[in-house]
Amino acid sequence: MKLINQIKSLAHQIKILTLLSKKLTTQQKNLSDKLNYIQTVSDDIQDDINKMKFKNKPHIDRIQEASNRINAELSKYRA
Repeated sequence: MKLINQIKSLAHQIKILTLLSKKLTTQQKNLSDKLNYIQTVSDDIQDDINKMKFKNKPHIDRIQEASNRINAELSKYRA
């Protein structure tokens, strides 16, 4: 009797393990799909950042040049 109960318990545990394995496989696929989507969004964001840097570069250069001229003029009066 004890052996039969153990076999039934083992069979039940195997069914549970099989079900959990299938769920894990499904969740892994979902996670992989989400990661691919996140990578796509990340790439799009990086492209936008690069475009913005390219567009703002001339403005930043002019600001830096003006800042350098201002600092050069101020250094004349400090000395």
